[in-house]
Amino acid sequence: MSPVAAPAKLIEAFWIEKYLTFWQTHRGQLIPTDHLFLAEYVLRGDVSDARRFQADFFRLDSDIPLQTYGGADKLWCNRYWVNRKVRSFDSLDQLERAHPATDSYYWRVTGSTIAGDIRPIRIGGPEGRTQIPRPHPMRLAQAGQAVTEFDSIAADRPLTIEWDSFENARAGAVIDDTIFVFIDDCRGDVVYFGGLPVEAQRIRFDSTSVTVPAGTMRPGQPYTIFFSQCRMVDQDASDGLINCAVNSFGIELDFHTAGINTGEPCPEPRKMAPFRWKRKTRVLAGLETWPTIADT
Repeated sequence: MSPVAAPAKLIEAFWIEKYLTFWQTHRGQLIPTDHLFLAEYVLRGDVSDARRFQADFFRLDSDIPLQTYGGADKLWCNRYWVNRKVRSFDSLDQLERAHPATDSYYWRVTGSTIAGDIRPIRIGGPEGRTQIPRPHPMRLAQAGQAVTEFDSIAADRPLTIEWDSFENARAGAVIDDTIFVFIDDCRGDVVYFGGLPVEAQRIRFDSTSVTVPAGTMRPGQPYTIFFSQCRMVDQDASDGLINCAVNSFGIELDFHTAGINTGEPCPEPRKMAPFRWKRKTRVLAGLETWPTIADT
């Protein structure tokens, strides 16, 4: 394996993840929706930079790439351009069999201005064990009262989102264990975002709530909260970029604001923000681009 020459000119981070997804009912029940393995890179600059190199993703004990990432892949933007590919499994046991916690992975990039191999990263960390945080439901509150009517959230009042403590969360050498909170509307636009793990203004891993300002949502419209706790089980920055292995869960909770929608009507069917998973991948398809052209 040869080190990458000047990777930070084009790439911000490489990221691999074991990821469980859930839908939360208004009674607080968590319904499993998928069990995912994902691998992505994050561009440092413009979307056009993806055409300047190819990235291949390998298991450490193999010379055959699990997936090739090229300049024609569909990218999405979460303040950075992301090329993400995922594969669904029907259970955590199936995910574990396909990607054991003892496995390591690496990336190889080739291009006119960037070439070489990224240092291997361990999907189960140095301990070689899966460390997905305990999934648990969110709780909503307004005006000091717990929300029980999820179809009549007041858009003109602050909305507090609460959760249980992130068990055994800790600061990291490169990135801390991370909590993500998003809210998207019926057009797939993000109306609230709690920040990226590299940003100073972010939701810290030791936080147990966040308050969304009044007026963030509009009356008479549907919204979805996305909440995730991400454990950084392995990380490295020695090649001049961030390289992380993550074990995590994500939960989606739908709600509707009270009142009459006096603005633009919602499209049918409703659109979702790109970070939300829309469907399971095809059987035996390997890692698929997220989102696919068919999803947008």
